[in-house]
Amino acid sequence: MLDINSPVPLYFQLQEVLRKKIIRDIYSPGDLIPSEKELQDLYKVSRITVRNAINGLVLEDLLIKKQGKGTIVAFPRMQEDGNSTLKSFTEKMEQLGLKISTEVLDVARIPTPERIAEHLGIKAEEEIIYSKRLRKVDGEPIALFENYISTGTGVTEHDDFGGSIYKLLEEKYFIKISGAEKVIEAGIARTEDATFLSIMEGDPVLIIRYTTFNLNNNPIEYAEGIYRADRYKYMVKLKR
Repeated sequence: MLDINSPVPLYFQLQEVLRKKIIRDIYSPGDLIPSEKELQDLYKVSRITVRNAINGLVLEDLLIKKQGKGTIVAFPRMQEDGNSTLKSFTEKMEQLGLKISTEVLDVARIPTPERIAEHLGIKAEEEIIYSKRLRKVDGEPIALFENYISTGTGVTEHDDFGGSIYKLLEEKYFIKISGAEKVIEAGIARTEDATFLSIMEGDPVLIIRYTTFNLNNNPIEYAEGIYRADRYKYMVKLKR
């Protein structure tokens, strides 16, 4: 039970009790924890005490609130280091010792949409190679990618898009990649995205848009990835 005579606030005491249960796997990832009312009754505290304790653990990525369901224990989120060298999604996940699989949803040679043409530095309607792929980690959907690749690379719609596109460019077409520019935004899952990613429409997602360049600093690929925010995070270290 909690100690009402302790100088430590009750919400913090309750937060520590719940944290220990999560760490000890009494509450496992994906489990619903007791409701706010159940925690109130169990620990003889107010609703605001319970909410403050839960909100603290949500901020620590240990709990997630699901509308209409309750509060669940979060799965560990995969972390990308924004200061690392450029790696493909496949390379990053393999470096973490995770098993990657890809469901190729679409591959086609298409006229370049105007907004994509700007990123690739080509004329609208010029043909490019388009792919849409669902990336899974240990069998769980994590990210949905749309890739737009310049035909000047040599890549065709008949290539294998089941693995790393960087590997395809470098090993089959001998293209040296110098780097990429990334833009990261917060977003919410649309109906189609949510279906593919096994989440609810309106759930938070990370949207990462990036342009890849060759050694001559010419753009060769533009991609947009929609990542599950409950399973993926991005960390950047800053110095002053």
